[in-house]
Amino acid sequence: LDADHPANGVLFARRFTTVLDATPARLVELAAATGCAHVCLFTFIPPAAAGHFPVVDAADVADLRARMDDHRVTAGNLEVFPLDGAEDRDAFARALDVGARLGATRATAHLHAVTDPEEAVARFAAFAGLAHSFGIIAGLEFMRFSAIPTIGEAARIVREAGAGALVCDALHLFREGGTIADVAANADLISYVQLADGPPTCPDDQRWSEAVRMRALAGTGAFPLEQLLGALHRPLLVEVEVPRADDRRAGVGDLDRARAAVAASREVITRASVRKNS
Repeated sequence: LDADHPANGVLFARRFTTVLDATPARLVELAAATGCAHVCLFTFIPPAAAGHFPVVDAADVADLRARMDDHRVTAGNLEVFPLDGAEDRDAFARALDVGARLGATRATAHLHAVTDPEEAVARFAAFAGLAHSFGIIAGLEFMRFSAIPTIGEAARIVREAGAGALVCDALHLFREGGTIADVAANADLISYVQLADGPPTCPDDQRWSEAVRMRALAGTGAFPLEQLLGALHRPLLVEVEVPRADDRRAGVGDLDRARAAVAASREVITRASVRKNS
């Protein structure tokens, strides 16, 4: 597959967490070298996570945009906007503006510290409206490490908000008991999926480590990724999210890690496309 293949409607993005040791500029180079049309960038980080992720701010835009133009790469998705009841709207707006100037079309939000269903809808609707003012689609990601762990809960919020979309991370989907039927029932909300793989089960005390440090390459685990992709509509933004801290510690370079992750994802997408079109 090409990075942006009109025949299958699949767009590839390179995610920061796959090569967290890379700078934003290096991430763009890795995306170009592996045939990815987009990169996922952090333009907002909660204070508690400051220093753990390379954040792009307004001062970086000119140089990074020039590098993106040189490599024909744009920003696909922005991370990560916590909707916890203490949102800093002005800071969110600055982060969205940075992303918009780099070509971003999506921004991922997590809901935290919320038990009232109506409050959850109101928070997400407000963020979706803010993102829309920058030409960006807000995506609600469901996962165990937020207040919204399942696809069904997240879909209800997005539908009731009447705005935005669902972010479907394959790892979180299947670890929380999501099914292909759940995906098919909500495919109209999903135009952005994050690919990774894993064993059939993961102990609870290892779930965080698996998610942020050691995911399996697409197609090497137990997740039904081909069926997942087959249930989704096109065009579809596919983000490669495969952090592999053990490989990094073993001395595997960022380009080799990036190539392995993208190649594995392409193989899965090729098989899914053949199945979908047969």
